[in-house]
Amino acid sequence: MMMRDTLLTASQLFSELNTKMAEAGGNDAFAALHGINKSSLSNMANCRRKISKKLLDALGLEMVVMFRRKQPAQKIRGKK
Repeated sequence: MMMRDTLLTASQLFSELNTKMAEAGGNDAFAALHGINKSSLSNMANCRRKISKKLLDALGLEMVVMFRRKQPAQKIRGKK
């Protein structure tokens, strides 16, 4: 079981989505089970559309946005 604070990469999200769709009996079955338009699901699964809140709810996920500081640029010796 995943902990609530575990962050997933986009790759992990799509892996989980593909697993859940297969477990449901395919894309159309997953879409019907969760009340998601099958064309929209296909577009989301193939990165042609943003992931919807409805799909995140179906996967038991929520979107969070994070930022981090850039690493300072390394100076090249001999250059100003």
